[in-house]
Amino acid sequence: MAVPQEPSASVNEGLNQTRQVTTNKVSRPRQRNDPLPQPPQDEGYYLRISITTLDKNRRDPVFKFKAITNLPRFKHTSYSHLERTYNEFERLYNSLSYSNPECIVPALPFSATSYQGTEEDERRVKNAMQQWVNRVSMNPILCHDEELRSFIETDFAFIPATKPRKRSGSFIFSFSSEVKDDDMDLAQAKSTSHALEGHFIEISKNVQKLAKSRKGLAICNSEVGIKSHALGTVEKHPPLSNGLRRLGKTLQIISELQKSQAISEAAAIGDFFSYYAVNARIVKETLSNRLRIISEHENAVKETISKKRYMERLKSSTSIKTDKVDEALKDFKYAENYEQNLDARVKRVTKNLHSELQNYENNRTQDFIKSIKEYVNKQIMFEKQQLKELENLRPDINAITKRNVRTYTLGEEELSARAVAEKLSITFAK
Repeated sequence: MAVPQEPSASVNEGLNQTRQVTTNKVSRPRQRNDPLPQPPQDEGYYLRISITTLDKNRRDPVFKFKAITNLPRFKHTSYSHLERTYNEFERLYNSLSYSNPECIVPALPFSATSYQGTEEDERRVKNAMQQWVNRVSMNPILCHDEELRSFIETDFAFIPATKPRKRSGSFIFSFSSEVKDDDMDLAQAKSTSHALEGHFIEISKNVQKLAKSRKGLAICNSEVGIKSHALGTVEKHPPLSNGLRRLGKTLQIISELQKSQAISEAAAIGDFFSYYAVNARIVKETLSNRLRIISEHENAVKETISKKRYMERLKSSTSIKTDKVDEALKDFKYAENYEQNLDARVKRVTKNLHSELQNYENNRTQDFIKSIKEYVNKQIMFEKQQLKELENLRPDINAITKRNVRTYTLGEEELSARAVAEKLSITFAK
């Protein structure tokens, strides 16, 4: 029976030399999961982007903007007369989301609002995009992204260097049910985002139904107003004729106010909940992507253990071939480095997602308060305008029911005919 022997010293020396040569000549490509070197997060660095105009006369809206920065990777400190289409902003968003799994990249604003085809629509889209670029450029990780630099500096159409891979729902959640998440805060946030997405979508649909019903009411008021005005033109009784015509005109004015009110409430809270339904899905997908990274790390740990056991089997073998030992050591070292990189990436992603969630919650709260204030103020304004129109109608309606009583002067008093008769009867009785 052959007794297993340790590799001789000469074999070990040759093995080490072979390993060094192999390492120098063969370099494995950097894996996508390897952690990228993080830029220094100095508070002195800044990137400020200002959107100046929006051109929606084209098929793909064009945003014109300028930027100033002192980030070291940029070629210049000031950029002016920059133009990017909405489609290019979508490419930037997809690239940022794909390259930065430790960040919750806010959803790109919609290219149109409920104020379609109006100046208010352009103003809202421009302001929403300005808010988006502000939050992206103020993010200490996203502002250093290479694709963002290319987005600003490229002279032609922006095309990301790395094409993001589309994630299907089945691909994402295939890891979620198998991987155990030890971070209860992130697990709870993922569950909450899933629930909020459904609630936001439902609220948005209900607001759209409410706006549609209000538009229907406005149409009915307009029709009644037209018919009332037509009836007033043929009415012979002057007070009634004037009242019907004034009522018809008032109802038509109220109809226009109700149409504007319907659009306003759809834009104020309907668009808000639609946008944050998309954001809730993004948060859910970002946290699910973290589970995928954890799953890859667990697979890397298993692979490292497998390589280590294979080396132990080679060690106990009776015949040791140098080329097999070199290959086994090289594979084990690569698997070990890959595992360490994934471990560092999991820790970095997990740590940063906690602060990202806090920022996301703060932004959502601010946007929600702003939308509710706008909604309430606009509703009060429209209701006051409608009430004012109805109040202006009151004298004309009262004139219809007021009797035309003829008065007579008796001495210094102005009395009705009946009162004069009573006065005279009393006088003659005396």
